[in-house]
Amino acid sequence: MKGVFLWSIYEYLLSLIEVLLFYDFLHYTIKRNIKIKNAYHILSMILLSILIFVLTQINIYSMLRTIIMYVIFLLIAYNMFMGNLKEKFLFVTVFYFFLIFTDILSVNIISYFVGRDIKDIIINQTWARMIFSQISKLLLFIILKIIKDDYKGRKTEIPVHYWYWILFVYLISVLNLLVIFYISMVLNDYDVDMQYLMVVISLGSLLIVGMTYYIFIKLNEFYRERSNYKIIEIKNELLTKGIREKEKVYREIRRINHDFKNHIICIENLLKEDKHKLAIDYIRDLKNEAFETYTWIKTGNDVVDAILNQKRSEGNSKNIKMNMKVSIPKDINMEPLDLCTILGNALDNSIEANEKIEDISRRYINVIMNPYKDYLFIEISNPSIFNPIGEDGKLRTTKKDKENHGFGIKSIKQVVEKYDGMLNYEYQDGQFILNIMLPFCEEAYS
Repeated sequence: MKGVFLWSIYEYLLSLIEVLLFYDFLHYTIKRNIKIKNAYHILSMILLSILIFVLTQINIYSMLRTIIMYVIFLLIAYNMFMGNLKEKFLFVTVFYFFLIFTDILSVNIISYFVGRDIKDIIINQTWARMIFSQISKLLLFIILKIIKDDYKGRKTEIPVHYWYWILFVYLISVLNLLVIFYISMVLNDYDVDMQYLMVVISLGSLLIVGMTYYIFIKLNEFYRERSNYKIIEIKNELLTKGIREKEKVYREIRRINHDFKNHIICIENLLKEDKHKLAIDYIRDLKNEAFETYTWIKTGNDVVDAILNQKRSEGNSKNIKMNMKVSIPKDINMEPLDLCTILGNALDNSIEANEKIEDISRRYINVIMNPYKDYLFIEISNPSIFNPIGEDGKLRTTKKDKENHGFGIKSIKQVVEKYDGMLNYEYQDGQFILNIMLPFCEEAYS
């Protein structure tokens, strides 16, 4: 009785190690859902390890158990971790493949050296099963460590159809291993040739999976580079727009200065003829024209002035009320193009969101930009007819060509990461709010 109890503790510890490896792997690849409290996270790990232990005691290697565990892992990933659905499917499948692969490879190695059939090693509570389970978990730990170290810091950029192709390869590899393994279990004989076949098929599946992962990494690098090129194009376009708008303002100022003498002469003649009302109306019209040109945003930063004035002009032309409260220190020590990237892309998104609102009286954009302690605080808010934040916490687009859109927010994130800043966005009561904090400290981005 005591031996059975100790063996049950050992089996549960194996289940717990499996769960810890699973959670650790997903945390590195798709990140834990920070909205879920630590207590719930730990509770889910304990419950999952107990469930695996119970299923193991009922029937250690049944096809039904394998399917049930795969579905449970998917549900855990869906509820407890961030990332989109395709990422969760892929990395759960990757984990499950290597979980099965290490079990099959380990049990065949032990079977070969001890001269016992596979089913006997798996089912019976002997030292052979103990060695097999420890080798299996050690191999799984090493393989997952290699994948995590290689994948760490990568951002997935590949189109969705490539995701499905890669996921299909992994699923087929898992099924291939399971079918061959269950055939060997049904035969239930110690057959060296069958073991060789199992090892060869397992290594072949590993080779296919490894090649698929290599293709995945290369595709990701290609599309990430393409994404970077598009971001550079956006930055250049924003800079060009700012320069054009600045030239437009200067031309308007020169025109008013050129016409100033004629305006004075006209007003003088109206006063001489005692046409005071016409003179007052003329002065009022002239004042409004000058006000429109001269009372725009003036922060002292030429690039920021240009982009804010250009977006304000664009917003006014589309019946959008532009409220801007901007104050920038002279010694900000930030590249003007980076500020241009943030403001240009954020305001473009705000203008686009306002254009979808039919009632022009509800259109507005609020911009707050001022120093706060050791940070430059930026807040941009606007109405939105839909919630642009997905369940995974990422911004989504309503445009049909999703592959070629979304680079604006990527550009903003790139700048924020460059300065070790903070980026946050939320959607409340029909209003989208973007908050950015960039540190003034030069060491943060030098």
